[in-house]
Amino acid sequence: MTYKIVSGVSLALLLGTSLHSAQADDFSLGLTAGWSSKLYKDVNPNKNSLIFPNIDYDAGRFWFHGLSAGFDILQTPADNISLVGYYFPLSFKASDSHSHAMRQLKNRRSTLMTGIRYEHETLSMGKFETTLATDALGTSNGFHWNNAWSYPVQMGSLGIEPALGFNWNDRKFNKYYYGISADEAGRSGLRKYTPGESVTPYAEINLNYTLTEKWNIYGGARYTLLPDDVKKSPMIEKDSLLSLWTGVAYTF
Repeated sequence: MTYKIVSGVSLALLLGTSLHSAQADDFSLGLTAGWSSKLYKDVNPNKNSLIFPNIDYDAGRFWFHGLSAGFDILQTPADNISLVGYYFPLSFKASDSHSHAMRQLKNRRSTLMTGIRYEHETLSMGKFETTLATDALGTSNGFHWNNAWSYPVQMGSLGIEPALGFNWNDRKFNKYYYGISADEAGRSGLRKYTPGESVTPYAEINLNYTLTEKWNIYGGARYTLLPDDVKKSPMIEKDSLLSLWTGVAYTF
């Protein structure tokens, strides 16, 4: 089976949001495997799985988590503001589809997002995080805004962190990843589709278990409800997504 980063895979896999992240001045290396239900129609099932190395490193104000990196420009006991950059994995490769109509569409490419993140965390209320980012490579020229609340709980060696959140995407973002142009409609027979902006809610849980002082295992799940402007696209398979992941990490 060929594993690759594809659409529908939870961003939590790639942005280092799970509980195994290294502490300050620590370095950890791990391997993550994930699966997601299909986002795009008629894509071969093995295109919804991935395996990739996971790196976590914190050194003062600079950090690297998963496939995201950042620099903290403000640090207080409860608040943090960071400049961030991260790999955005959403993509569609027409040749991966077994539908003649879908194979007539243009590819949608993954990209690099850059922006600013604000975090507020207290013991009583948990953690609130908001990240506003734009497409740094001009792939969609769109904006992606993520907001999440989570509440970490530690029970001995087991860490549990449930989370609720939503993503906002602007029109340019949605048009690139879910829209169908007049030319594409003419070639494929699919109807032309121009989505507007959207809000996408999700629920997530992350788990981490410390095996030894150096080794830990982690995993999680995310359930995403697709908004009307996404699920009404002729490209989209269902009205929701389920993503699952697990991995192991070693801290040096």
